[in-house]
Amino acid sequence: MKFNKIRKCNVGRKSTAALMFTCLSGLTVLGLTACSDNELDSTNIGQNGTAVKFQVTTAGEQAQQAAKANPALAMTRAGFAEQLKMQGLTPEDLATRKIEIPGNSEYCLIESTVAGIDDDFTNAGVAATRANITTTATLGKFSAIAYRGTSATSISTTPWFHNAEVNADGTLATTQLWSWSEPYARFYAVYPQITTSYSKLTLSPASNTSTPYVNIEVEPTVQNQKDLMTACSGTTPIHYATQGTAPAVPLQFQHAMTAIRFKIGDRLSGTHKITKIEIVGAKSKGKFTLPSSVQATTGASFNSAWSDVSTPATFTLSGISVNTSGHVNETIVGKDGDNFTFYMIPQSLSGLKVKVYFDNQPNPAIVAPLAGTWKAGTTKTYALSQSANNLKYTFEATPNPSEAANTEGATTSYQITSYVDDDKQHRAVKWKVVSYDADGDGTFSMSEKPDWLTIPNEGRTTTQDVEQYTATFKANQRDVLADFNYAMKHADPVTNYNLANAKGETAIENTANCYIISAPGTYRIPLVYGNAIKGGGTNSSAYTSSKTKVMGTEEFVLQEFVDHNDHKITSPYINVQNAGDPATQAEIVWSDVAGVVSNASVTGSRQNSFLEFTVNKNQLVNGNAVIAVKNASGTVMWSWHLWFTPKSSLKKIPFTSGGTTYNFMTDNLGWKYTKWTGGLKREVVVKIEQQAETGEKKTATITLKQAAGNNVREGYGNLYQWGRKDPLPGTDTFYPNTGYKFNDGYVIVGDQVTDYTNPANVQRMEKRTIGLSIREPGIMLPKVGGGKLSWTNHQYINLWSADNDKMYESETPIKNGVKTIYDPSPVGFKVPDAYAFKDLSKGVAVWENGYTLKLDNDKDIYFPAGGYRDGNDGVIKGVNGYAMYWASAALIHGTGGPGFAFRALMTSNRFSMPITDSNGFGTRSYGLGVRPVAE
Repeated sequence: MKFNKIRKCNVGRKSTAALMFTCLSGLTVLGLTACSDNELDSTNIGQNGTAVKFQVTTAGEQAQQAAKANPALAMTRAGFAEQLKMQGLTPEDLATRKIEIPGNSEYCLIESTVAGIDDDFTNAGVAATRANITTTATLGKFSAIAYRGTSATSISTTPWFHNAEVNADGTLATTQLWSWSEPYARFYAVYPQITTSYSKLTLSPASNTSTPYVNIEVEPTVQNQKDLMTACSGTTPIHYATQGTAPAVPLQFQHAMTAIRFKIGDRLSGTHKITKIEIVGAKSKGKFTLPSSVQATTGASFNSAWSDVSTPATFTLSGISVNTSGHVNETIVGKDGDNFTFYMIPQSLSGLKVKVYFDNQPNPAIVAPLAGTWKAGTTKTYALSQSANNLKYTFEATPNPSEAANTEGATTSYQITSYVDDDKQHRAVKWKVVSYDADGDGTFSMSEKPDWLTIPNEGRTTTQDVEQYTATFKANQRDVLADFNYAMKHADPVTNYNLANAKGETAIENTANCYIISAPGTYRIPLVYGNAIKGGGTNSSAYTSSKTKVMGTEEFVLQEFVDHNDHKITSPYINVQNAGDPATQAEIVWSDVAGVVSNASVTGSRQNSFLEFTVNKNQLVNGNAVIAVKNASGTVMWSWHLWFTPKSSLKKIPFTSGGTTYNFMTDNLGWKYTKWTGGLKREVVVKIEQQAETGEKKTATITLKQAAGNNVREGYGNLYQWGRKDPLPGTDTFYPNTGYKFNDGYVIVGDQVTDYTNPANVQRMEKRTIGLSIREPGIMLPKVGGGKLSWTNHQYINLWSADNDKMYESETPIKNGVKTIYDPSPVGFKVPDAYAFKDLSKGVAVWENGYTLKLDNDKDIYFPAGGYRDGNDGVIKGVNGYAMYWASAALIHGTGGPGFAFRALMTSNRFSMPITDSNGFGTRSYGLGVRPVAE
């Protein structure tokens, strides 16, 4: 047996495997072998294969590896929080705060915290200093402890090995082999190495039967202080499961101390030299119980591993000479460029102070109280800064640089001014880009940075007060229509999406006669009259009016709006209004996109009745459909316009006209592009922030623009007879062409007295009602005749503005009228009043099948020339030659009688706006475009 023991030891010592700890710097870990009591275990064969092996990392290193494995997550707040979690931290642990100095308004301290501490060991033995930061190339010694047992639940409390010395190359002075009879083990490690020659760092004795611990006394002189790091193999014991093959033993080191550093913040006034820094009242002694896993720094966790923290003392960094007017944001250094770091026991900072001495004076120039807590595993930096009260920051940027061309590599230049002044100094201040707003919604984020823009120096690091920068753009030339259609086809499909709810949920929030659809899927529309539900409740103002306007014996204000039967509406819900004869069927009236809508049906009952349908992905392109519900006998009871277009069509463009700001919809209602190449005008607002350390950070914005591509825009929009809710197609070539037609067999009554007093003609004229227009949504109704120019016999003036009671040219039209259930606009929009167009100006606009006009803040709006449908014959006329738009106000013109309404007209040689033009009106039977404005 003795012979065998000696033989095994010799074999074990021939092994070149060694224990190495990868601590905070990613060193490669080798193995180790050792002679020990278990050499007598006859089952212990293949010594090289049974040497204890370690895989050593740090909490910080694990977080870095996770970030590299998932860089996309690392860029998010959630990813950042996850990385911190691996280090036992939360984002709140890293908050920055300002520390005021009582009785001294000139200076302040800016406290900041980062996760982790410089991750390296020192090689100079127990007397080494942590003040002089070393690298892994000068790795020093540390200590290792291990316990083992026959099972995972019977680990011995007597150490297998205790305070084992680990050399700089990672080998143990005495190698250790796994035992087949005691195959379970738990490991601990402590840095720096604990020796009997250094009394201020001691390890619990081998006789200790509880978790091992370390006692430490912090050196009063910074240059002599030690960092304390510990590691363990985890809560689950390591299992030697395969005879002859040693298991990997993971050790993850974590800092037990708090690192404290000081730096020069915003440049200080004067030319003082910092010659000494003291931390006064911090506790110098403590006991640290080695954790069994990586611990969080918050709550009753890592900091609570410290106990018996006592003995307040003063800790000093001296022998330095740092000019207060130099090296902004640099850590205070000493001889030979050493970075000086205080290594302190984590503790509450109540009653602690920092003293800063200038020019070797005996009394401190600054005494600053500390607050909060030092947390294990973090680095606190205190930046000595000028108080905001004594600093004057200037931060300006060119807000609106010139517009870049639409070509590849086009540029625009802008200027940024950033500096600070105090009573004695002037210097440049850094800045950085903090967010972008590319969609014009006023919400900024870094994720909105467009891929067509390159901005140099997103974080300025040079030292000039005023600097010029150049932004570079990619070419703005593309197939816009193809992009539109692709985006809709490939949008996430929806299921049972309620179009009257902003999120598609069950609750009915806001209804309308037009709904925007930008994705495939299944949809539902509540059976509600137009916008009779608003904000989740009944919107009776949309279908009632208290106004009146009588001319002769005829009332021109409709006080009680009517349904398909010409019955007054008493409920917003179609199947409550018609409980005895409800809507039970659905049909597509017309569509200019083949097969886009299918499976239309009516479900539910009374106020829970819905029109449901499917929007098919493969057919989904920019276009329109009109869908209706019918009763059992096939009579149409109501219908809705489905507009297949990107949500960008609803983007608002502000324009101040007649003293009121109107927000126009980006596109004509129901506009369908048949061709669009080039590109929209590009615009992004860039927010930049001055990087001041004190006071509120100043921000500025830069609006970068690129000209639109060489546009070719062709298409058509829906056309509307004034006061009707249903659109007429703006083309006669759409598919299918069977759902729309002009007239319903009506012969226009002549204008002679004998014509409109003829009893038969009177009877025919009286059949031309609002109810008729509801029952026949796919039919353009010609003018009534008999002196009446509208499509309906009663020439009501408030069909699109409920309380409109103005009808004479001498009366001032109503502004901001009340949207009605006959308004064709989508949720949140309405037909504009006449003033919306009043102050439009042609300016330098060039006719391009319409005009692109300038609105507020130099915003562009395009009014395409979609032509019109003639009220006498229904024929489309003036396509690409006439841009005509209705306003919500109706009127009587001259001696011509009722039947006119305000409208805007643009042609290549005419620019006629309502109110300002004595001819700014048209007959209501004509089909014109509608450009809604926001409610």
